[in-house]
Amino acid sequence: MALSEMTRKVWMKWVLLFAFSTVLGLAFAGQLYFSRSRIGNPVSWSFAVERSLADWYVFALLSVPAVWMARRFPFSGNHWRQAAAVHFPASLMFSVSWMLLRVGIEQWLNRGELNPVTFSAAFSQVLVATVFMNLLIYWGVVVAHHAFDYHWKFHERGLQTAELETRLTQARLQALQMQLNPHFLFNTLNSVAALMHKDVEAADRMIARLSDLLRYALESTDAQEVTLRQELDFIGRY
Repeated sequence: MALSEMTRKVWMKWVLLFAFSTVLGLAFAGQLYFSRSRIGNPVSWSFAVERSLADWYVFALLSVPAVWMARRFPFSGNHWRQAAAVHFPASLMFSVSWMLLRVGIEQWLNRGELNPVTFSAAFSQVLVATVFMNLLIYWGVVVAHHAFDYHWKFHERGLQTAELETRLTQARLQALQMQLNPHFLFNTLNSVAALMHKDVEAADRMIARLSDLLRYALESTDAQEVTLRQELDFIGRY
């Protein structure tokens, strides 16, 4: 794979991840804003956006090592047991890391409050509320990476197949030309040699037309398509 193609693939993956995280963050921000309003405990829109985007941007950040793990230990062939044995503890580490980072960010956002929640208390709350969701997010990232990777490989395989078919067709055409052109040329030269003893002017006209045919054949060797007028003119000279 070319370096530019690989770079484009990587950038596309991370741009899609960032965009997807942003969309989810804004969606959850809207849910938080309206749900808190309905229960009589409203929050500002900026509060809802900050908390929700913090949630999903932390997920996006931790997706980097999660994707590396998915690439390093894919569920393919006979190695799926080894991959599962690696990904299960990795998913737990992913969940714990998210909770630590998220609680740390929440502590920073709530700095300056009169009665701040301690780190341990906040971590306990987040642990109960999000541990299973975090595990699902990790496995979702792994599955999404495999799906994206398989799609890309399928696309590349299709392009390679089309390129090989094109090259095979060109090789067959060239081989056919190599077989026909000398055969036609030798027959024509023999005819000219025989005609020289009977009609010199006719032999001269045949040599001139043979020259035109050879010039046309050399000029159109690499052409994949020709016009009908060119083909009829070639047949007429033949």
